[in-house]
Order: sequence, then structure tokens, then C-alpha cells
Amino acid sequence: MTLDFSLTIVTEGMTRLIVPADHCSSGPSSASMPVFYNPQMEFSRDLSVALLSNILRDGDSFLDGLAAAGSRGVRIARECDRRIGLHLNDSNPRAVELIRKNLELNGIDDASVTEADLRQILLTDSFDCIDIDPFGTPVHFFPMAIGAVRNHGVLCVTATDTGTISGIFRNACLRKYGCRASRTPFAHEIGVRNLVGFIAREAAKIDVGMSPIVSFYADHYVRTFVRIKKGAKEADRTIEKLGYCCFDPVTLDRTYSSDRAEGGIGPIWIDRTSDPQTLGELRIPAKLGTVDRIIDLKENLVSETRMNRPFFNIDEFSRKLKRNPISMSVLLSRLNEIGFATRTHFGPKTFSTSGSVEEISKAFH
Repeated sequence: MTLDFSLTIVTEGMTRLIVPADHCSSGPSSASMPVFYNPQMEFSRDLSVALLSNILRDGDSFLDGLAAAGSRGVRIARECDRRIGLHLNDSNPRAVELIRKNLELNGIDDASVTEADLRQILLTDSFDCIDIDPFGTPVHFFPMAIGAVRNHGVLCVTATDTGTISGIFRNACLRKYGCRASRTPFAHEIGVRNLVGFIAREAAKIDVGMSPIVSFYADHYVRTFVRIKKGAKEADRTIEKLGYCCFDPVTLDRTYSSDRAEGGIGPIWIDRTSDPQTLGELRIPAKLGTVDRIIDLKENLVSETRMNRPFFNIDEFSRKLKRNPISMSVLLSRLNEIGFATRTHFGPKTFSTSGSVEEISKAFH
């Protein structure tokens, strides 16, 4: 096939990639592109390289199920320093042709490339690691995606429908994720916990358990890496970590609970959404373009695992107390005198603390 659109070459990490010349330089990009490529997702791909470099073993198989230009899968094979069985798939024939060009450019001659509906592959094949990064919601690929991951393998999932998965669009959230939600000041955390919880519930349907490795919100998407653990007992252990979020918009108090309450948001994941041991041992390749951002995310996620409560925002309390915002450093210093407080990865004005709402309010004076 001769591609009927202009191409250019970009570099991510140690990998050169042939991509559409008219790709967007910022924002979530557009599904109308002849072959999808979003440079803003370099951070997501960099983090995948860093994390899977520490997780994948020689001989493992990796499926990039919605590969588009093949950027993520090619980078995993090129930069993870592992001998993996690479499988790249896309239903777009122009994407498949571009994938082949990128494999050739990077000297990868033993990859498998298919042009198929991903759901068919998930029903017939199995892999040690599967990455599903759709334009929008990933729900169409469940529970098949879970069944296609081998026992103790890894499933990587992205959701870019942040308004839906975070509960801002309540009806869509219920339809797609089976979660009753409402708009909150900590919507992006609900999005992360909703995605992990959705995967847990879909896994349990087929007697499979899972545990989150790394989960986060960035830019315009939510992403999680989970370890698959097959068996009904593992599924039972997993669903015990589902529950609800209770939020009082008047007092600003918020908690997670295993008990369903009137107006509670859920069911969602209410346990740790990242594994502090994995993060603590994470070795980050130095040649990644977003290495500083990965280090910041890692440090924030490790701190966040010490808390099991939705984050707060400085602006919430400024409005409630009718006071000017105070600096984050001053606030954290005051809160750490009475308990534990930390920044979160959800934004520059967000923090998590063991302090009560009353104690937070006093810290503003």
C-alpha cells in the first residue's frame, strides 16, 4: 500500500518514528487523522517504557492492541532491553502499513503485525502483557482483555473519556462503567478509582483477581497498569477492595467506605491504586524525554499510597473560608505538625492529609 498522506520522522526516547506530518502538537489530538499519533502522549509512552523495563522478562509476549502508528509497541521492543515477542495490531490498513515502516526503521524484524478487530484477537490469543489505549473509553474490550492476559501478566489500560469516567457526565458514567457518580472537586481521583474498580469488577465476572501496579491521571487521560491473578479466590480478595466515596459539599468532608451510603459514589476501588514497593524499586532510563516528570509522578504516587482518602484542593478552602489562598509549602508544614500531609499528582494546588476538615481550616489562619 502507498500511503496517501505526508509523513515526518520524530524521536521519542531512543526510538525514531515515522508519523503523519499533520499531527497535532498539543491537546488530545483527533480521531479523524489518517493514522493516529499524539505527541502529548510521549509522557505516557515514556512511563510505559520505564515501568515495563522493570516488569517484563525475556521471552514475554507484548500486545499493542490499538497500535495506530505503532509508537508504543515499537518503543517497548526498542528500549526495554528485553527480548520480547512483539505483536502489533490495528484495524486501520494505513496504520498497519505505517507500523511496518516503523518496525523496519528501527531494525525490528521478528514482530507480528495484524489488521484485525482487537476483540477477535482477545478472544483467541493470550499474552503476558497487553496494552489497550483507545480513543475514548476502553469498556468495549472487557472482559475479553482480562481473559487474554496470562496468569500473573500485566494489563495496561488508558481511558481518555475523562468527563465520563470522572463522574462529570453522570448518566454516561453509569452506562459505561456501572458507577453512580456526581461532580466533585476531586473528580480526577474518582476517574482513576473508577477505572481500576471497573477492571476489578469485570475480572471478577470471569473468576479473575487483580492488583494495581501504577495508576494515575495526566493531561487528558486516566491510565492504570494492573497485575492479573487468576482464580475465584483471587477474585474474591479483589472485590473486597471495592466500595464507595462519600462527599459532603457543605463541610467538604470526604471518605472512602466499603459500605454503600445514600448518595455515595461507586462502586469504585477504595484501596491503594499504586504499589509503593514497585515504585520504590523503579529504575528510570535516563534517555527518556520526560524523565523529570516521571520522577515527580513517582515521588507523588509513593506519598499518596500512605493515604486512603480523596485529595483536597487549596481553592476549595479559600472559597469556603472566604480567605486568600496560602502557599502549599506553608499549608503542608502546618498540617505535618499535627499529622501527615503531602502534595498529590493531581495538580499543583492538591494535597492529601490525615488531618480533619476542621484542622485543615485552622491551617489557613
